[in-house]
Amino acid sequence: MKIKEVIESILNYHPQLGNSITCDGYRCGNEQDEVTGIVTTCCASVDVIRQAIRMGANLIICHEPVFYSHYDPTDWLEGKNHVFDAKKKLCTENGIAIWRDHDHIHARHPDGINEGIMKELGWEQYLIGDPDRPSHFHIPQTTVRTLALMLKEKVQLNGVRIVGNLDAQVSYVMLYYHILANGDDFIPTELLNRDDVDVLIPGEMVDWTTASYARDAGQLGMKKAIINIGHFNMEELGMKYAATWISKLINNCVPVTFVPSADMYQFL
Repeated sequence: MKIKEVIESILNYHPQLGNSITCDGYRCGNEQDEVTGIVTTCCASVDVIRQAIRMGANLIICHEPVFYSHYDPTDWLEGKNHVFDAKKKLCTENGIAIWRDHDHIHARHPDGINEGIMKELGWEQYLIGDPDRPSHFHIPQTTVRTLALMLKEKVQLNGVRIVGNLDAQVSYVMLYYHILANGDDFIPTELLNRDDVDVLIPGEMVDWTTASYARDAGQLGMKKAIINIGHFNMEELGMKYAATWISKLINNCVPVTFVPSADMYQFL
């Protein structure tokens, strides 16, 4: 089976986006090569590429950018950036193809990343939000501390940043991708104020918006908290689940293995 045929199978599985401009596509490699093995990951870091090489896999399917910007243009890097040159050389010399699946997997019903997160956490029975974008859950009551430690173990984190009362009893959890500093910066704060949201698990966070609100709420004794596990770490679970359905799509003709890009943050 050629790499091109694998990608065509994935695109046929996903919704068709027509002429929409997406950030999906090849980042390197020859689509006419016979596939020897497939790696799924959130981010095709240098260590993930090295692991694929050791495993004998020549196709990496990732979710996030390979070359440091949303649409992965490389004109600003080519011949000007030592890290880019070394990473591209590593792929080229070892026959590695990288294909990014971002917009297509998010366009699924349900959203392919959110569905994977839900399934990997075992929260299907706790879903109370939109089934097309599973992100709101009513889990059995626990403490913020216990929930954070569960996430730390499940996602293999080096540490967890928490804002709020660690010992608060909570049961309503919402995944939220971007707590940002822009004209909509009040929206996640309004979400955390809801009676059916005790904990936000964001992708990105800004200290002076919702994080500051969660700190004040905790200091007032309210059961509100933010557990910041990180954008890549959260979506990693979606790409872990992707290895399952990709295996079925290609009838297990080659191994499909999830390789975590792992927590990029180190704590001293």
